[in-house]
Amino acid sequence: MKLVIENINKIFANSHGSELSVLEDIDLTINEEEFVALVGPSGCGKSTLLNITAGLLEPTEGTVKFTEVEEKHQPRLSIVFQETGLFPWRNVHDNIAFGLETAGMAEPQREERIKHYIELVGLNGFEKAFPHQLSGGMRQRVGIARALAIEPDLLLMDEPFSALDAQTRTIMQEELVTLWEKTRLTTLYVTHNIQEAVMLADRVVLLSRRPGKISSILKIDIPREDRGKQKHAEEISEYINKIWEHISKDARAALMEVENNG
Repeated sequence: MKLVIENINKIFANSHGSELSVLEDIDLTINEEEFVALVGPSGCGKSTLLNITAGLLEPTEGTVKFTEVEEKHQPRLSIVFQETGLFPWRNVHDNIAFGLETAGMAEPQREERIKHYIELVGLNGFEKAFPHQLSGGMRQRVGIARALAIEPDLLLMDEPFSALDAQTRTIMQEELVTLWEKTRLTTLYVTHNIQEAVMLADRVVLLSRRPGKISSILKIDIPREDRGKQKHAEEISEYINKIWEHISKDARAALMEVENNG
């Protein structure tokens, strides 16, 4: 099953009747079991594209569709945001259960599924804990477990670790790699962190400044499990520098435009 994003354009209108073009001519195909990261300067439309893919926003033009879908199969999507959106009145177990309950899954199967994903994200012993009793990293693990529990065809992640401290963020990145290797979920991941994109993704899609267009796509050829090793440090730095050159060039151009208009 592939995700095909074709000719996506998005224009927002403000209360004064003027229009703001946010995305322009976006064409992207994400293959099954592929991890794709979206990066670009602030305001380039990364989250807008993810929300359109999720069906939370309508594009002005273009389509988002799955191809090569088995007969009678309805593709499932899960989203993990920066803010986990956990229900404060539900404990860890019950937060993870929510999507399964909504889908009408029978209790024995549901309990087996919940147990599996609690173990997968390393939350054994915290089943009865409530969100306010958990650290930021642990809350994000619950959010990821809830997203994974419905066993989606596509996992969408929008800056899931950006609110975490640097040490916790690094740990969560490593844990996400481990989770992805076990689940092989097709993933679209939005981040402003270049190193994160290079360490996690099969391909990194670079968006230009607004209106966001795909300016380049980088394939990361280093095996994911080897990217933290010293022997690949120089190659990793080259990828990071190439992406930074793109983002900083756009950011400087945007700043000059603001200064000139001012």
